[in-house]
Amino acid sequence: MLENVQALLKTIDTLRSPGGCPWDRKQTLQTAAHHLQDEAAEVLESALQEDQEGVREELGDLLFMVCFVTRILSEDLPTDLDEVARHGNEKLVRRHPHVFGDTAAEGVEESQERWNAIKAEEKRSKGLDPDAESVLKDLPASQPPLHQAYRYQKDAAGVGFDWPDLNGVWAKLREEEAELREAAAANDFDAIEHELGDVLFAWANLARKLGVHPDVALRKANQRFRSRFHHVEETFGGDAETMKAAGLDAMEEAWQEAKRRERDAG
Repeated sequence: MLENVQALLKTIDTLRSPGGCPWDRKQTLQTAAHHLQDEAAEVLESALQEDQEGVREELGDLLFMVCFVTRILSEDLPTDLDEVARHGNEKLVRRHPHVFGDTAAEGVEESQERWNAIKAEEKRSKGLDPDAESVLKDLPASQPPLHQAYRYQKDAAGVGFDWPDLNGVWAKLREEEAELREAAAANDFDAIEHELGDVLFAWANLARKLGVHPDVALRKANQRFRSRFHHVEETFGGDAETMKAAGLDAMEEAWQEAKRRERDAG
């Protein structure tokens, strides 16, 4: 099984070595890590489409980027893929004493509590004070804002800063939407931007309370929109001017036809 991994590592060595590919040799740790993030997003895209073949293909690209970043790292820091895997495996075993040790966890919540406690102890061993840190996890600026909102709200809920039920969330959403309408009526751009952000944040909180990841839900909605709009385009021969001339009512009819096709397809 590992023969292909070794072959991949050899290919990467060739690409990075003198006489290799100019593009691959030009990459830095920062640029390669950025490409790794892109490949991870493509894995998610295929998974959301339930495209198993696509997931396998994209995982190959993602594995390449993991190995590629490791190779670049090794050029300044003595390490290799085996060392990276060792660190990852040791961390997993250490943070799952209820699986690999002599403790027990009754459910997801308790296992997560143990995980967080062990992470805190790891920080203390490095001379860091986990108690001095915010309960809000530091998230990369590159993370989608909707995902950031979801994670911040989830972290805050972990210490009890949360609505006890959905009624409070619905009320907050109505409040924020009313403030957005006021800002829009006043044509105040700064206020509109502010209030719209609050509305989106409240919607993300509602998604969390309903057990739905808002980023996943929005990605799926984007996919549906893209699929339906392609049908609208096909209806009018893919010509933008024909679509404009047909008007909104005709395009809406084609849109509804696309939705009916979705329902009929199950």
